[in-house]
Amino acid sequence: MTDLTKLSQIDGFPNSLAFLQSILSTELGDCTIAVINSLNLDNDYFQISNYCHPNSQPIYKVAEILNRSNDQRIFFGEFIEQWQKMSSPIHVYKKDCAELFQDDLAPYDGVLVLPILLDAKVERWVLILEAENDSHSLDLSKLNLLINFAVLSIARAEEKKKLQEITNWREQELSEISRLQHLLLPEEDLSIPGIELAFKFKVYKEAGGDYFDITSLSKEKPEGESHNFAVMIADVTGHGPSAAVEAAMLDAILRTYKPEGNTPQPAQVIEYVNTHFFTRKNRGKFITAIAMAYDPEAKTLCYSCAGHPYGFIKRGDTLIRLDQGKDIPIGVLKEYEWSSHEVEVLHHDIIFLYTDVVLETRNAKKEEFGFERLEKTLIDAEACPHCLVDDVADALTNFNESDELCDDLTLCAIQVFQ
Repeated sequence: MTDLTKLSQIDGFPNSLAFLQSILSTELGDCTIAVINSLNLDNDYFQISNYCHPNSQPIYKVAEILNRSNDQRIFFGEFIEQWQKMSSPIHVYKKDCAELFQDDLAPYDGVLVLPILLDAKVERWVLILEAENDSHSLDLSKLNLLINFAVLSIARAEEKKKLQEITNWREQELSEISRLQHLLLPEEDLSIPGIELAFKFKVYKEAGGDYFDITSLSKEKPEGESHNFAVMIADVTGHGPSAAVEAAMLDAILRTYKPEGNTPQPAQVIEYVNTHFFTRKNRGKFITAIAMAYDPEAKTLCYSCAGHPYGFIKRGDTLIRLDQGKDIPIGVLKEYEWSSHEVEVLHHDIIFLYTDVVLETRNAKKEEFGFERLEKTLIDAEACPHCLVDDVADALTNFNESDELCDDLTLCAIQVFQ
């Protein structure tokens, strides 16, 4: 049983066939074994894929025991069809089955055949060619159980190894998607004259569907003057890589938009994105978003909302809800006209935007965080964009009693100085 326990660590053995031989030697003593199989072969064809002698042990990997080899010859033998139905070991002799005794088996007059049952099929057989102990005097049922347990353990170890390889590949790919998605975000040290920016971006599982961008619209202005700027926050339905791909496509569409004049109309931006978001086939996705444009000379913020939770302006201890826009999300109707709305922005006002996980985060009692708790957090927070973002994030963590939220999280606070 000690040897069988070691089979769970089969990856540590460079020669798995030799290890199988050592398992059999507990009953047979020194023995010579081979493996034949009919895997993925036409009826009555087989392959002698492995051969192991006590004094000559070619190295075979686990996969070479379980699978057919492309480097070995294929033989014809009518006995294979009958063997595929066998469940118990049998002794086979050359005089009765000459088709078997070819290639490395040619020197032998008889072998003990142990059928291997994997995946409810018998397509592999371990052959005992020589043994120190006479196999005729052994309990063959016990021997067959021993070798089947050993091969099954090897198969499980191989599946575990492959699963780990797939998991590692998946994690690497998701990590790369996450890296690329973070490249879409504004630089941490982004500076736009006339504002102070703070934002937090956290995906639910490696990669997600939240999107955020802010850009200056008047980079040619003289130094010291406040810039016009545009901002968009968006949320693709769903989670994971598919949502991240949609967010990347949203970014690509936005970068092809050419506004008329210095300050684009947010509704026109959303309509442009919506038109190009549609493809020839139904994507099964939609996007909620808020687009904004700020004009420091007019001191006005123009915004358009596509099904997204409304934002706020924090003005001292009061909140102004940016809730006039109640249009549908992007990707619902190809022909749709969004509305734009204007609001005055004063010196030191803070614009606050977020994605819906803020409202939908639940506590142990299944209560949602909701608008009321969000508004209280914003009112109580210090009039500083970084404080707003940090306080809302901390409030969610405390309410949820965990750092793991149920969706992607994006928070954005922009303080305006005129």
